[in-house]
Amino acid sequence: IQLLNQRYQAIIANLKANDPQRVLFQQRLEQLTFAEAFMRKGGLLESSPQTPLQIAVIGPTQAGKSSVANLILNSTIAGVSPLAGYTVHPQGFCHQVSFQDCSGLQNYFGRFQQLNLAELSKQRHDCYSLTEAKQESGLLPACVFWDTPDFDSIDSADYREGVIRTIALADIVVLIVSKEKYADQAVWEMMSTIESFHQTTLICVNKLIEGTEEIIINSLKQKWHQAREDEFPVVIPLHFQKQTAMPVWPVSEINQFFQLQKTVSQQKHFEYQRSL
Repeated sequence: IQLLNQRYQAIIANLKANDPQRVLFQQRLEQLTFAEAFMRKGGLLESSPQTPLQIAVIGPTQAGKSSVANLILNSTIAGVSPLAGYTVHPQGFCHQVSFQDCSGLQNYFGRFQQLNLAELSKQRHDCYSLTEAKQESGLLPACVFWDTPDFDSIDSADYREGVIRTIALADIVVLIVSKEKYADQAVWEMMSTIESFHQTTLICVNKLIEGTEEIIINSLKQKWHQAREDEFPVVIPLHFQKQTAMPVWPVSEINQFFQLQKTVSQQKHFEYQRSL
């Protein structure tokens, strides 16, 4: 992977800025970063087989990822802002697990430094945070729950590697989209890219208005099958509640993460890694 990376970088350096081949090789570089991260996860599972379940919230700009993360965590621990690109670092929240259980994560993240949440700086992107989630959530099993930066922001090139590493780490991917963003090309490019990881996926459609669920979910299903060949995942509709200015988790889906946990198999990771 390192040799291929060097070779592609050399090719890119000799291409003009408007050469279509430049975009192609930049895409190849990103695919290599994904592949390396997925292999790093295999190394993590070999050296630290007791690594807790990893759940990552991912999505495009202004889909409400951090608000949904707080809803799921039953907390206000994830920073939120109406401004796009507010979160620029992977932020992990240890729910019913200790920092000691997560000791292998620093090796997984490699050159990225683990910091406290308060130490993160927008001037530095090669870092991530781990924080103890002190409040218990009835929605989550024991896990590390990750809030991630937007994968389609205009500034995402600066912190893209951190997003990729966190996505590849996840046992369960929670795709957050809004009724305005679910059809964006960047969403389906990302979901197509990570299909080979075979991660358990949950889709949350945020900022919904009553009565629009069926149309949007049918459209989501169509776009999923255009981008991927695996089974369409469970979709959780999240309606906005004016009184609290927060989305509402459906009572009928309270056990969803516990059900998804049963589908996760560390052993299968090594099969998928060999295939990749």
